[in-house]
Amino acid sequence: MCSLFSLSGKVALLTGGTNGIGLGYAKGLASANLKQLILTYRSNENLQFAIEEIKKVNDSIIIDSIYVDFVKEDEDEIVERITSEAYKLSQTGKIDILINNAGITNRSAFESFEQEKFDQVIKVDLNIPVKLTKSIGSKMLENNTQGKIIFTASLLSFQGGMNSTPYAIAKGGLKQFTQALSNEWSSRGIRINCIAPGYIETKLTSNMDEEHRNLVNQRIPMNRWGNLEDFMGPIVFLCSDASKYITGETILVDGGWMGR
Repeated sequence: MCSLFSLSGKVALLTGGTNGIGLGYAKGLASANLKQLILTYRSNENLQFAIEEIKKVNDSIIIDSIYVDFVKEDEDEIVERITSEAYKLSQTGKIDILINNAGITNRSAFESFEQEKFDQVIKVDLNIPVKLTKSIGSKMLENNTQGKIIFTASLLSFQGGMNSTPYAIAKGGLKQFTQALSNEWSSRGIRINCIAPGYIETKLTSNMDEEHRNLVNQRIPMNRWGNLEDFMGPIVFLCSDASKYITGETILVDGGWMGR
């Protein structure tokens, strides 16, 4: 059974993996004996903290990094640099796993949403993941890599939310993109899936007001918010042979929220 979940010899590229849910993914991959993890990062402080945390799980994992600012830099240049550097850094010459996790959010009523901030969310949460998937995925196809591509979706892939229009658009788009691309690439050896987090203790949710937080607490059947450790198992499952007949799916990690 353990061999089904092993990632031994595999190389993974993870965006947004230095904190929050992404760090949970990274620790999960390390626990499954991943050979090499390539992280994108913006903050050197966050990167060093993440490396220390990942090494606590698996001291022998190879960790490399690519500096990138998803908000400030041109999206096509971001995709080109990540792809080029990732394949140069790869110890095997391949990328076996691509995890698109980097994301931002801005909140405002739609009629007064600043266009620049609206466009930033669409750029970071939808455009870059789609373009990076095309870039890395095309090389997977060229190299006959049995690849796995994972997106971080959201409850707003299913629900409309409030004052989060661009985020809902982006996360809903990722869910549909996962299904559409799975139809094209699964028969060619690449599985594509999503993980949709519920309410998780991260920097993105740390500024929620107390009234809203209490309402959320009352609705979660498991009676607690999620944490980064809750994502270690799901990411290993989707990246390993344990899920070899699962593709085009969005798996909720939400403490039962969507069951209400």
